[in-house]
Amino acid sequence: MEDLDVVVQPAVGWQELNDQLAQDNLFPPAPDPGPGAMIGGMVGTGCSGTNAYRYGTMSEWVLSLTVVLADGTVVKTRQRPRKSSAGYDLTRLFIGSEGTLGLVTEATLKLTILPQNESVAVCSFKSVRDAANCVSDVVSNSVPVAAVEILNEDCMRLINEVGATSREWTPAPTLFFKFNGTESEVQQQIKQVQTLAHESGSLSFDFAEGEDEREELWSARHQACGASPQPRMRTTTFGRLT
Repeated sequence: MEDLDVVVQPAVGWQELNDQLAQDNLFPPAPDPGPGAMIGGMVGTGCSGTNAYRYGTMSEWVLSLTVVLADGTVVKTRQRPRKSSAGYDLTRLFIGSEGTLGLVTEATLKLTILPQNESVAVCSFKSVRDAANCVSDVVSNSVPVAAVEILNEDCMRLINEVGATSREWTPAPTLFFKFNGTESEVQQQIKQVQTLAHESGSLSFDFAEGEDEREELWSARHQACGASPQPRMRTTTFGRLT
């Protein structure tokens, strides 16, 4: 980790890796696809996630891979010296291939320093268009938010109905923002986004003032997938359909 990288095997969990690295004030700012994600799956799909707005997708944080090909050949996609540009970029070839080109047995990931401070803000709108206008304004004004996500009114209503979080949410299109940096930078980002949200007609704007409140405000985004209706299996004369 002295070189700000870490070597992991594919069955290592994303959250498990984050918890371990946090002890050294480090984290892999790859996209944070959600609870239960493992490094092998993230590499295989080249996944995106809530961190992608600032940090990009998984492919931007993988330095090299060890891959076993169909004939048993073991391939190391890149040597350790980062300055070397010799040869094909095999790492990018395997990322997103979903195991069709070979099985990843080891991945070297880039790391960075954990932000000093973090916060979260949640704001609801009358329509998805208003929410989209707010995001457009945030981007055009170069506000360096760490993440921005949207859930529509149906998602927010379902989260309330299943009791997925401890909070009752407004059943309206809702934006979730993450901020990080120094304390003054975070406060400045919150102020800028709050102003832009108000100009776009926000119905409400709440931001976290502590870790517990931060977790609570972001909880709806984390629980959105689990609260969504799952596809129902039905049987036909031709077999099973979803």
